Amino acid sequence: MKKRIGDILIEMGFIDRDELEKAAIESKKTGVMLGDVLLRLDWITEEQLQMAIALQSGAQMVDISQVNIDSSLISKIPENLARGHGIFPFALEDNILKIATSNPFDVVTKDTIGRMTNHQIATFLAPKKWISNAIELYYKTAQSIDNDIDRIVSSEGGEDAENKTIRLADLLLEKAYVLGSSDIHLVPDIKLLRVYYRIDGVLHQEYLFPIRFHQSLVTRYKVMGNMDIANPNIPHDGRIKYQWSVEELDFRVSTFPTQLGETVVLRLLMHTSVVGDMAGLGLEKEDLDRFRGALKRPYGFILATGPTGSGKTTTLYSALMEIKSTFNSVMTIEDPIEYVIPAIRQTAVNPKAGLTFANALRSAMRQDPDIILVGEIRDQETAELALRSSITGHLVLSTLHTNDAASSINRLIDLGVNVNILASSLTMIVAQRLIRRICPQCFTTSPITPKEKEVFVENGLRPPDQLPRPQGCESCFHTGYKGRTGIFEVLSANREIEELIITHALASSIEEVGVKSGTQLLFTQALRKAANQITSLEEVFRVAV
Repeated sequence: MKKRIGDILIEMGFIDRDELEKAAIESKKTGVMLGDVLLRLDWITEEQLQMAIALQSGAQMVDISQVNIDSSLISKIPENLARGHGIFPFALEDNILKIATSNPFDVVTKDTIGRMTNHQIATFLAPKKWISNAIELYYKTAQSIDNDIDRIVSSEGGEDAENKTIRLADLLLEKAYVLGSSDIHLVPDIKLLRVYYRIDGVLHQEYLFPIRFHQSLVTRYKVMGNMDIANPNIPHDGRIKYQWSVEELDFRVSTFPTQLGETVVLRLLMHTSVVGDMAGLGLEKEDLDRFRGALKRPYGFILATGPTGSGKTTTLYSALMEIKSTFNSVMTIEDPIEYVIPAIRQTAVNPKAGLTFANALRSAMRQDPDIILVGEIRDQETAELALRSSITGHLVLSTLHTNDAASSINRLIDLGVNVNILASSLTMIVAQRLIRRICPQCFTTSPITPKEKEVFVENGLRPPDQLPRPQGCESCFHTGYKGRTGIFEVLSANREIEELIITHALASSIEEVGVKSGTQLLFTQALRKAANQITSLEEVFRVAV
């Protein structure tokens, strides 16, 4: 007899009996499948559910980090069939067509595809999100969007100007999703409108439009974001929720007045899709173990540091996902809420209404929380409240804008934090950057040069024989890189560092003690990624120097 999915999840240690019973009650009341209920409650990850389904069905899982998609296979299966049944063809070997699916029990669709393609069919488990993204990326390609944009920009007459603007604005948003872009920039020039996309942290100019499209696009995005269109001389902020065929896209939109007109920046917020297992962040095993050890403590202060866009919030949310349970109360105070996570109480600050980080934190403490995430430490009051909260039996996580772990301590002291409180409450500082992964489909390797060897030797590492070199292909949009991973500098606050804090020691002294205690500096971590052929040496110098 086939085991039930809930029992398999318990056996694998992903949930306990109490969580199963609660989810089963909700499943029965709502009619939603048990696995989907557990996902919605964030008691399991989709990867864990996939592992359980794989065990139940005997199906293999797609390694989505390593799979090489053969785009020529798209023509074998109609788009409506792929979308309607949540399937995606990704490889063909010895007349066996490999199909990714989230439902390996759908034998009818499997048989249909077999008759249609004259291939044997092998189904592989993959997350629903990955399948929908693959369908969108390969069936509705970046090229097809470009063709639609070209028709709008070059057409004369026909479709009225307003409808053209609406369609063009939508296509620019869709292109961001297809490219995997985090931001869209619309920048007016003298006779042109320049459109840039930030992909894997790097800005790329994608379009040059006639300047006549500038004001109409600005107005359109302001209307979509419920922003003031009457005053172009001051900055404005808003939020756009764009309902697309794949899913609802959420953008944070900002306008800023310049000499040549308003610039627009749209940040694509990916919510929980970017928050996952801590093991996938890029931490070295020993650093991951130390980080998890700090999170298991019932109280303390953990700080994530780095520049804007370095992945601090993603790291802390991945940490929250790992430690939250039905037995603790988790609260967040953010500006804005970027990832919506069920079963966590999330609050957005509103300075205009008097709800600052400090005021919100002070009130949150009366809500009996066990774990608190403070989006950012910006001033002395917030810093001291966060530190005092950690001393009084709470686990507090927050972020700070500094370049490395050791200098974060000096930054907090500069804010006016009491050094005795800081020394007694600080548990760990995690400094980080995001570094681009070299494209697995097109990179080459070549022998390391003598000058490159010196870099590794000077940083106490054994030089590799070969280093990866970026090339560029359609899969990575000719950048040579695809996706990003983190590099981390993990500093644990031991007794020696506590004494240095109290004596107002220099950051260099704190860093020296940290390295002796096992902290690996960001540049060293980046070099390890290059040695392991995860990134290139050029990318190491771009990000980590």
